[in-house]
Amino acid sequence: MFTGYIDSFNTISLDDKNQLNGPFMLVSEDTRLSLSPVESEQSIKTFSTSQSIRLNTHWWIEAESMKIPVKLGKVVRTQDFDEQFSKNHEEYGAIYSRQSTRFTVWSPVAKRIRLHLNDRLYDMSYREGDWTIEIDGDWHLAHYCYEVEVNHEIFQVVDPYAKGLTLNSTRGVVVDPAAAPEGFTSHTRPVLPPADSIIYEVHVRDFSMHPNSGIPEYLKGKFAALTVEDSSTKRGYSTGFDYIRSLGITHVELLPINDFAKVDDVNFKSSYNWGYDPLYFQTLDGSFSVDPAAPECRIHELKHLVKAYHEAGLGIILDVVFNHVFDQPSSSFEQLVPGYFFRYYDDLSLSNGTGVGNDFASERQMARKFILDTLKYYNENFQVDGFRFDLMGAIDVETMTQVNQLLTAINPNVLLLGEGWHLNTAIPDVMKTTHDQAYRIPHLHFFNDYFRDTLKGNNFDIADTGFINGRGRYRERMFKLFQGDYGLPVSQTINYTEVHDNHTLYDRLSYTAKNSDFVMKQHQMITIFTLLSQGIPFLHAGQEFYRTKYGHGNTYNLSDFINRIDWNRRIKYNEDIEIIKQAISLRKQYEIFRLTDPLAIKTRIIEVSTPSLVLGVLLFDYHDEFLIYFNPTALNQTIELPRQGVFIIELSNSHSTGSVQSSFNLSPFECIVLRKTIY
Repeated sequence: MFTGYIDSFNTISLDDKNQLNGPFMLVSEDTRLSLSPVESEQSIKTFSTSQSIRLNTHWWIEAESMKIPVKLGKVVRTQDFDEQFSKNHEEYGAIYSRQSTRFTVWSPVAKRIRLHLNDRLYDMSYREGDWTIEIDGDWHLAHYCYEVEVNHEIFQVVDPYAKGLTLNSTRGVVVDPAAAPEGFTSHTRPVLPPADSIIYEVHVRDFSMHPNSGIPEYLKGKFAALTVEDSSTKRGYSTGFDYIRSLGITHVELLPINDFAKVDDVNFKSSYNWGYDPLYFQTLDGSFSVDPAAPECRIHELKHLVKAYHEAGLGIILDVVFNHVFDQPSSSFEQLVPGYFFRYYDDLSLSNGTGVGNDFASERQMARKFILDTLKYYNENFQVDGFRFDLMGAIDVETMTQVNQLLTAINPNVLLLGEGWHLNTAIPDVMKTTHDQAYRIPHLHFFNDYFRDTLKGNNFDIADTGFINGRGRYRERMFKLFQGDYGLPVSQTINYTEVHDNHTLYDRLSYTAKNSDFVMKQHQMITIFTLLSQGIPFLHAGQEFYRTKYGHGNTYNLSDFINRIDWNRRIKYNEDIEIIKQAISLRKQYEIFRLTDPLAIKTRIIEVSTPSLVLGVLLFDYHDEFLIYFNPTALNQTIELPRQGVFIIELSNSHSTGSVQSSFNLSPFECIVLRKTIY
């Protein structure tokens, strides 16, 4: 009925609906402190103490022969708390060696923490916010958790720093994070400058679940499926690893692979989820492993995947979800330090800018440290090449600045990108990592929604249209869009029109099409524009062969049938895939398609005169001139070339070939790339 709260090291508040009379005392098992009234507001009384309140003990308020439990309140969200207890250089988790394992967990507010290691209990020692114990012997693959006594309750808590987990995350497992397949530690990470990147987004499970994926049944949906060589459809068309290599992309971005809630590790086919429901951040999800009961196997499998892609000259980007947890009340963070790791408004309601019930308080020192430690772990132990930050607008700028500093020091070519949307989270706008803050973190890249919506229409209105599917709508934006001049610096923009979220481009264009005969050409024109305009291009796996989710716009928990990549479409549209591969090849071969200097872009990329609504661009490479035209209309257009000489047709989504000079006919919804060698 009554509850007290510690709001600062010297302040207690009491929810006192019955208006108790004093005197009031703050008591623990060994201490009694007088409470002095400060103010009263409706049913809330506030008291001060002359002595600083120890947080790692249980307290009660005594009044009128009642003993009222006192819990942690706003004190954990004060600057004083952060300054006193933050530990920027401590190493947390189960630090394994063959001789002993050291367990360290942070909770300045727990009265007691005991280590459950296999079937034994060990009391941990407390010092300045940390609970620690070192156990002699080889504890490889031992199960463990922490018994945490806090807020007058006892919780069984899985270590948030656990590098291994039992099936479905009931306990942590001691593992050697340095465990690796043969050759991993000596293999070479490819040099992949961010400006040259072409990103291809893949969900591990989606990539191999189709009956015609050519992947052995026992590997479908698993990490290992992504490295199977010589896989093909029943008609002999390449799939899987060989197919990815053939595209010419530079990076594969994996949707979340850390432990998440909604898919069973063993019976993974019984449910589906993208993985944006994180439970534990430093352990890989068991559903992606061929042996989910063997925690070290997950580590080996991801390292094998990274090594295989590195040896093919490709980088691996991990999609990380630090903006929220799946369930705030039961999370390890909340049970270790109640109220600290999440954002609150002044009325004590949880901030929910992410829309999933909670926002992780990245601006607090130990929350920030957890993010940095996790990224460092994946970067150093798995040698991944980049990170994509989900709902980055819910992460503070200082944290992302430190992320940038940490990771570029390890790998100067690390690729960092994220969603910079403005979210209604409980920090000031100036602290959010959004597009308008991009200048503060020059190495960080942002998904460009202006680019996306200009080409195909407002993302959240399926009936809306853009330049390609709206008869030239937004024509006035298109040249600057091609130049990379649209709000974000060209060196920081991620250009995309399709991603795992929302409708696929094919489904969107099919919905808005006046004539279904033109959908494929519109689709290819958008994809080619994405690949050849200035900035980093981003493709959704299967976009190159018109991926469909059968009209569904949000498929995060729908079936494999809807989400899996349909490898039969890879067969059906093989010729169209070749056109996208040509565009990728052009981008990689000629520097003019991947400039980062704004002055060079303005002087070497020029708009040319065209018929109404058609976009024409002249580009000067070192030894070649390019002319590119995009026709967003259902009409044939006569194009007068602005340059003399013979131009070779390098690329056309209408399958035009040969050469042109003086003038030529641009067919409906055709994109064409012309090249002339100067010397």
